[in-house]
Amino acid sequence: MQPTEKTTYHHGDLRRTLLNVSVDMIDRKGIEALNLRELAILAGVSSGAPYHHFANRAQLLSAIAQEGFELLVASMSEQRDLAPNSSSARLEALGNAYVLFATSHRGHFRVMFRVDSTASAVPELSLVAGKAFQMLNDAITECQRAGTAPSGDPQPLVVHAWATVHGLATLLVDGGLTNIAIAPEDLVPMLARLTSQLFDALAKQTAQANDVSQ
Repeated sequence: MQPTEKTTYHHGDLRRTLLNVSVDMIDRKGIEALNLRELAILAGVSSGAPYHHFANRAQLLSAIAQEGFELLVASMSEQRDLAPNSSSARLEALGNAYVLFATSHRGHFRVMFRVDSTASAVPELSLVAGKAFQMLNDAITECQRAGTAPSGDPQPLVVHAWATVHGLATLLVDGGLTNIAIAPEDLVPMLARLTSQLFDALAKQTAQANDVSQ
């Protein structure tokens, strides 16, 4: 039996409630299950109440994506600042933070990179999403200055590092690693370390090639 629909929506913070219920629904059932009418029922409010905060489903998804990126930036900043004082360690910390965020905030993560979440993006969403990307870019640039990543345009390295951690995060969130014998808590730092080791090896190889050519 479904809850009786209410005609009022007196909540202390209805917007917060709607976001929490939406993220939980997406975590359990996926994005396609999200609709404003069912959201109202689960939140215990009238069917029109969500529209006082979100004009449509796309706007709600954008709000979830923005909050997700804010949480991601906070997590990455915290782990980077706790890392040992080395460029490679800080890069690895960002990778660890990215994947751990995804697995502990699956509802947010499933929304953050979807086209229908960002098509109606407000400036605040674009800004905070850019911060996460810039943190990775800065970390790799720092590795280049320290000689632990090959010199030159950092963008290919940024995309490689991002694709690696995002791919791992997606596989973990969607349950795609059932045949892998390595525990997730071991796999995450292992992949982050492999990325920094790959960059370091490429840097040394490039330096040796330059020495030979001179």
